[in-house]
Amino acid sequence: MPYLSDRQYGLLPHRCLLVKLKNSSSITRRLNLDYKLNVHRGCVNTIWWNESGTTILSGSDDQNLIVTNPYTQKVLTKVHSGHRENIFSAKFLPETNDRRVVSCSGDGVIFHTNFDRPNSSHSQEGCFTCHGSATAYEVRTIPHTPNLFLSCSDDCTVRLYDLRTKNQCLKDQCKDDVLIKSNWGITSMDVNPMNPNEIVCACADSSVRLYDHRKLSTQVPLTISSSINGLISYFSLSDRKKQDQSRITSVVFNSHGTEILASYSSESIYLLDPKQVLSQEQMQERLIEHKNNKRIKTNLNENQPVLNNTQDKENKNSPVKRLRLRGDWSDTGPESRPSNEEQEVVEETATVPVQSDSSNEQQPPNRNLQNFIMQRMSDILTQLVTSSTSETEQTNEETEIATTTHESSVSTENNDHLVDSSTRTSNNDETDPNHVFDLIYGETERLHTEDEDEDDDDDDDEESQTTTNTTESSRHARTFLSSKWDRLRKCREAERSQEENLLKNIPSLGLINSYEGHRNARTMIKEANFWSDSYVMSGSDCGHIFIWDKFNGDIIRIIPADEHVVNCVQPHPLNYPILASSGIDYDIKIFSPLAEIPIDDTERINRTVKRNHAMLEETSSTIRVPANFIFRMLTSIYRLRHPEDMSTLDDEDLTE
Repeated sequence: MPYLSDRQYGLLPHRCLLVKLKNSSSITRRLNLDYKLNVHRGCVNTIWWNESGTTILSGSDDQNLIVTNPYTQKVLTKVHSGHRENIFSAKFLPETNDRRVVSCSGDGVIFHTNFDRPNSSHSQEGCFTCHGSATAYEVRTIPHTPNLFLSCSDDCTVRLYDLRTKNQCLKDQCKDDVLIKSNWGITSMDVNPMNPNEIVCACADSSVRLYDHRKLSTQVPLTISSSINGLISYFSLSDRKKQDQSRITSVVFNSHGTEILASYSSESIYLLDPKQVLSQEQMQERLIEHKNNKRIKTNLNENQPVLNNTQDKENKNSPVKRLRLRGDWSDTGPESRPSNEEQEVVEETATVPVQSDSSNEQQPPNRNLQNFIMQRMSDILTQLVTSSTSETEQTNEETEIATTTHESSVSTENNDHLVDSSTRTSNNDETDPNHVFDLIYGETERLHTEDEDEDDDDDDDEESQTTTNTTESSRHARTFLSSKWDRLRKCREAERSQEENLLKNIPSLGLINSYEGHRNARTMIKEANFWSDSYVMSGSDCGHIFIWDKFNGDIIRIIPADEHVVNCVQPHPLNYPILASSGIDYDIKIFSPLAEIPIDDTERINRTVKRNHAMLEETSSTIRVPANFIFRMLTSIYRLRHPEDMSTLDDEDLTE
């Protein structure tokens, strides 16, 4: 490093030295865990440095906002935010001496918190419920502007709040302050640090959209077409006609505002050029060519035959589905393995003593036991469903009943989505179950209905007539709701078709490179970020931090950072080689270049990438179900296998 001597003799400014250090492969390969900040009692979903890099703001499932000095490891400020769901994003407002914060949560509520305000007044002041109950994913501030901030949500809007005109808004889904409106949920966004007029948004149709703030307004009635008038360019991962969209979990500008990094769920991370102008047809051709080149390079490195797109899709569309209970994190973390390796791991752990990890010390004492139980329940549930396939495919009548029942049960399952909202994914929770799943679930509901009918036989005629009327009334209500939802669905499809027509002539963002090898499938808030001008990084479901060479896409370092999932990666804002990360663990981890020599991760990288690829394939065939579903499943299977015993069982025994 010859520039170190230049610094010694005053020939290199300190700021330039830091830039060179972060761009150095030697420094990047030396990153190791320095210490942990154990300040929360829940998963840490958001971390953010202040402008000077002296404190870290964090938000968690415990609904607390905490400001910590990462160097002394002391908590400077701790406030209960007022949120009632998991905090997804929190930012310092610029030029407020780090005393004012904006945050959002899974229930769609936005809070403006003033640390100098008495705690007793936090309940209503600074509360914005404009997004309704739709999940709010991100809040973003505008450089050098202490009174303006943005939020994005599943309600398909980006809203711009001006704290000079209002400090709260308790109207549900109000029409005020809407800056951008789309027909798709907006899952992430960022503001260009060099040109705050540029806002990049990630939409649920797999598109990255770049807007010009000067062409948008919150003062006029907003329509889809008026928002598209402010659209500069956009990047779409796939052909819209194929409807195989992937959720974007993170989109971010680099520090110069010249590049955009977008992380796709169950897909790659893409580096985009906002200044390059291409037609959509040219972009799709370049994207296909880029993917083919990546596939050839990967398979040549692994000495494997090249798979085409058709083979990949056949693997992902396997008819065999695995059921996994929500809250089961056994498929995440450094110790997770594909199913074909699990038996080997069991044999190894039976003979090799397991060393304790200090990260477990700050977890609840029964958390590892809970994880083990959830994993075993998922395995048993899958085995029961698989073994019952032949028994549940015998009658067409049951199939018809199951199909109808499953459709009515979708809303019930969706009502549970905020229980573990920081870890939801769109790709698998909303996937239709396989045929066996439908049959068993439908049979359970049908038999419960029959049990209720048998109980009604013991009632008098008046109660029987009342029950009949109630049933008929419920049937009409379901028919009405079904018809209403059908009309809403058709209306939304028409609006989306209109939006697609308007987007045809919008130029595309340019594609620079893509990065893969990590695993982004289990959470909706997984971040990708720029480590420096030469490297990009991301969290992963395997519990590692991945660092890629920005130019050739090679993985140069993977760092163990979480027992389950790494969600947040935030480098120091002043280019010091310091990194903060967080995830499912209840702590914040600080990494520094502590290794005496650069670390060669080649063997670990190859092993981890291979496992991640296999586990992504498994995840695409996995359906997550509520934990209480296992009782219904077991009851249904017992009834199907032992119908002769059902007459001797009381309904109370089956439902308790």
